[in-house]
Amino acid sequence: MAHDVAATGPGRLGLLALDSDGALVGHAVALTLSSGRAEVAVEVSDQLHGEGLGTILIARLAELAEMLGIGTLIAQVLPDNRAMLEVFKDGFDASVRWSEGVDMVEFPTSAWRLARARYPG
Repeated sequence: MAHDVAATGPGRLGLLALDSDGALVGHAVALTLSSGRAEVAVEVSDQLHGEGLGTILIARLAELAEMLGIGTLIAQVLPDNRAMLEVFKDGFDASVRWSEGVDMVEFPTSAWRLARARYPG
């Protein structure tokens, strides 16, 4: 997989994941909310769910965010997306709380090291 920065500019980071043919198979973005915090979102093509690509994208995005001085990432996860919640909880030891119909996820950007150790690749 090739990863390229996709959405750069003030307050935003983005990554694309491409397969060996150059087709887009996943992407992740982080948008700065306030000093030291950013919201992250990730999407992976259906045929690659459960293969670790989401974890890789989030870990790389957290690493880049940490280098830019962002210390905390947050995400909103819909209640029926249990697989994504498991990615955040297992791979990044994220805290999760329920708020206004969604699970609010929060974890330090330094958690990318934990994710890489647990899921090398």
